[in-house]
Amino acid sequence: MKIAVFGAGGVGGYFGGLLAHAGHDVTFIARGKHLKAIQENGLKVFSINGDFIVHPAQATDDPFEVGQVDYLVVTVKHYHLVEAAPKIKPLLGSDTTVIPLLNGVDAHEILIEALGSELVVGGLCSLVAMVEAPGVIRQPTKLQRVVVGELNRTPSVRVERIVQAWKECGAEAVHSEDIYAAMWTKFVFIASFGGVSALARADIGRIRNCPATRELYIEAIREVETLARVQKINLGPDIIEKTIALTESFEPTATSSMQRDVAAGNLFELEAFSGKIVKLGHALGVPTPVHQAIYALLKPALLKALAREQCAK
Repeated sequence: MKIAVFGAGGVGGYFGGLLAHAGHDVTFIARGKHLKAIQENGLKVFSINGDFIVHPAQATDDPFEVGQVDYLVVTVKHYHLVEAAPKIKPLLGSDTTVIPLLNGVDAHEILIEALGSELVVGGLCSLVAMVEAPGVIRQPTKLQRVVVGELNRTPSVRVERIVQAWKECGAEAVHSEDIYAAMWTKFVFIASFGGVSALARADIGRIRNCPATRELYIEAIREVETLARVQKINLGPDIIEKTIALTESFEPTATSSMQRDVAAGNLFELEAFSGKIVKLGHALGVPTPVHQAIYALLKPALLKALAREQCAK
């Protein structure tokens, strides 16, 4: 299989690295010092599930150099997706399958608007991984789950093929027959934990141990669940209980990537999380006061980060 990974950060570097290390023809689309390090020294992955290095590694910042691929795995941050989508086109042929592995629930919609509906499937992953240094990915937990499914909720050969490839690499790979349910199950948790933890500047232990903050977090979960059910998303009947149980299973020092980004003054996925929830709430007539507050209170930090990024360009 010929595969391109558009965005070689923690997610793309890890899941793309697994495929490349297993012998698949993988090219990483990256930039800057990270790209240079991969080209010169290979892609190094330090993982609790087993360290490995892809060397030599195929990497470029020019999709035209790669040409058409069988699978395109898109792993840029959600806030860069609209800008990135048109740059993807040189990688596409009539038989290419585009797999978004982004946070949120609308990455496939953005890609379909830019690329058309025939090539795009749904996807998500559960992974803790980050770029530790240029050319180096650190993956510190056993969690390495990737879920892919057709948007029309039917099994397909193209999805099964890539799922099996990841399974053979040791990842927990799932061929989902209801990718919307899978995406929203993750979204119920990640949007609520991300927003509350970023606003409270608190790790999961402090959120759990402060009754007022814990209740706010649960209310945030309920708002997302209600939005999903209004749209007929097939969430399990015990989604709230399972999400709370997931929260309880974490080490007390666990933080969200959104919290860490806010604290560092970086761009963060507010629009993909609470921003999306507030917009859907308005459109569907569903009150979302907790997420509306999260959005309003974190928006100034996002605007500041956006201004900083524009100045840096």
